[in-house]
Amino acid sequence: MIQKKRRRITDAERKDAYKYASKFVLDIAKLVFAGVILSTITGMNMSEGPVIIISSITLIILILFGAYLYYISIKNF
Repeated sequence: MIQKKRRRITDAERKDAYKYASKFVLDIAKLVFAGVILSTITGMNMSEGPVIIISSITLIILILFGAYLYYISIKNF
């Protein structure tokens, strides 16, 4: 059985991957924030309290996760 030799990820590639992942997660957080603003402005037929609470919790989690990924990308390995 022939096994292929796996190529190791370099530190620079890993840092770039973490940086792009942090940008992606923070963009998702911006979209969640914009969705909440638009849903409250348009006056959709739903209770505003649970929507704002759930979206605020989601927004905080996404921002913290994006900041953590960015911190990992600038940290020295």
